[in-house]
Amino acid sequence: MKAEAVEQSTVVDRNPNKEASFWGICLGHTFTHWYPATFYILLPFITLQYGLSVSQAGLLVTIMYVVKAIAGILIGAITDMTNKKNLLMLMSLTLAGLPFLFLGFANAYWMIVILVIIMGIGNEMWHPASFSTLSSLYPKQRGYVFGVHGMSANLGDLLAPLVIGSILAVVSWQEVIHFNIIPAVVVGLVIAFMLRKTNVTSNKGLKKENNEKLTFTEYIAGFKDLIKNRAVLLIALASGTRSMTQLGLMTFLPIFLLLELGYSPFLVGLFITIMQGGGLIAAPLMGKLSDNVGRRKIIFSGTIVTSILIVAVVFIKIDWLLISTLALLGFFLYSLRPVMQAWIMGSTKESMSGTTTSLLFTTQGVLASLIPLIGGIIADTFGIMFTFYFIALIILLGNVVLAFVPKTAAD
Repeated sequence: MKAEAVEQSTVVDRNPNKEASFWGICLGHTFTHWYPATFYILLPFITLQYGLSVSQAGLLVTIMYVVKAIAGILIGAITDMTNKKNLLMLMSLTLAGLPFLFLGFANAYWMIVILVIIMGIGNEMWHPASFSTLSSLYPKQRGYVFGVHGMSANLGDLLAPLVIGSILAVVSWQEVIHFNIIPAVVVGLVIAFMLRKTNVTSNKGLKKENNEKLTFTEYIAGFKDLIKNRAVLLIALASGTRSMTQLGLMTFLPIFLLLELGYSPFLVGLFITIMQGGGLIAAPLMGKLSDNVGRRKIIFSGTIVTSILIVAVVFIKIDWLLISTLALLGFFLYSLRPVMQAWIMGSTKESMSGTTTSLLFTTQGVLASLIPLIGGIIADTFGIMFTFYFIALIILLGNVVLAFVPKTAAD
C-alpha cells in the first residue's frame, strides 16, 4: 500500500519546540477546548434560565458527544484521504466558536440543541487532523508532543472557567457569549498563518510515495485491518472510560459546587480552573516519561489514584483541602490522556492515523455521551453524591480493560 507508514529510521529527527507549526497546532487545540469548557460553565445558568432539570442539562452534553461519535469516523476517513489537514483544523476552530454568536438569542431548547451539535462537530474535527500530523512529524516523541498538545487543551479548559466565571460575576451569561466569538476570529487568523504550509508531507524525511493521497480502496483495506487490531480497540475502550470520568466531572462538578455547596460563580470557575491546572502540569511531564518508561505502568497507577480522589471530593468541606484535592485530581486524570493517545498511535499504521484517532474519539464520545444522562438520572433519583461514586467506579473499569491489551513495543 502506498500510504503505509515508513520506518522511524527513515524519518528526519525534528525538534518540535523550534517549529512554529507545532505551536500553531497547540494554540488551535487550546481554543477548540475553550468553547466546550465555556459551555460547561454556562450550563448551570442555562439550566436556571430555562427551568431545566439536571437530566435535561445533562442531555445537552450527551447530544454533543453522540454527534461527535457519529461524525468521527467520516471525519477520520476524510483526514486520511487528504494532505490538507491544516484546512481541516481551521474549519474545526470556526465551527467550535460559531455557535456562541447565536446562543444568546436562543429562546427554545431545540435551538440550543442545534448549536450544541455544531459545536460538537467543530471540536471533533480537530483531533484526527492534528493527531495524524503530529504523529507523522514526530514519531519518536509522540508522548511528548501529545503531552504538550494535551496541555494546550487543558489550558483552554483552564482559562475558560476562570475568565468566564469572573465575567459572570458582573454581567449576565447572555452578554458573555456575545463576545465569545472574538477568540475564534483572532486565533483563526493567527494559526492560518502558522499552519499555512503544514501537512503530513512537510516532513522531508518521509518517502516520496508517502506524499500521495490514500485512495478509497486502500483506505477500506486499511480500515479492515484496523478493526482487527486488538490493541487499538482495547486502548480505545479504556480511553473511553477515562473520557466518561472527565466529562462526568466537567458536567456535574460545577452543578455540585454551585447548587449543593453554594459557592459563587467566581469560586466555581476558580475551582474548575485549579483542577485543569493540575492537568496542565501533568500532560507534558507524563507524556515525556511514558516515552522512556512505557505507557502501561503510568496508566494503571493513575486510574487508581484518580478514583480515590473523586470520592474524596464529595466529603471535603474545607476550602483549602478541596482546592488541593482538585489540583491532584486534575494532575492524575489528565496525565492519562496523552499517554493513551501515544500508546494507540504507536499501535497503528501511519496511513490510518486519522481514522485511528477518530476511532479513539468516537469510542470516547459514545461512552462519554452516556455519563451526563446517566449521571443526571442518578442525581435526580438518589442525590448528586451518588453520581460521583458512579464516576469513580467507571475509571477503575479502564484498568480491567487494559489488562487484556497485548504486550508490545508500543507499551
